[in-house]
Amino acid sequence: MNIETLLEFFGWCTVINYGFLALGLVKLLAKGDWVAKFRAKLFGIDEESVRRIQFTVLMAYGVAIALFNLAPYIALRNMI
Repeated sequence: MNIETLLEFFGWCTVINYGFLALGLVKLLAKGDWVAKFRAKLFGIDEESVRRIQFTVLMAYGVAIALFNLAPYIALRNMI
């Protein structure tokens, strides 16, 4: 496996994962109240905590994408 293949792999991983993150944010913003009420009833916690947890999970996912996909992509790009 050469550097160009890895570069393409990490590039597509970054694009796809940020697409999933954007989709999750759009769904959360569009249906946030309904989802928060559903999950609050499902887990027996208040809606504000559910909203906070949802955004925390999405932020953690964004950081994970940057750490495990974007950083290797940038490092490989700098090697070429």
